[in-house]
Amino acid sequence: MTGNASLREYIDRYAAGEIPRAEALAAIAGWDFEEEWFDPAHTAPTHQDNTLAVVDQARGLGKLTPQDMEEIRERLARRGGA
Repeated sequence: MTGNASLREYIDRYAAGEIPRAEALAAIAGWDFEEEWFDPAHTAPTHQDNTLAVVDQARGLGKLTPQDMEEIRERLARRGGA
């Protein structure tokens, strides 16, 4: 979706220490996620910026800790997602 903020960029700013943890995790869990679409030409979630796959990729790259992921999952569950 053009014009939306980039979750990938937001997580990068958090990982760089630009955004406080509590604020970042609340924002990530409350993000307006896009539906993921499958494109066989893209095997990694690099072609969309606002999906749950971006969150998982950030975990794999060490930008989100296991503790961050647990809190995000708990917040998503409370909101009725993932």
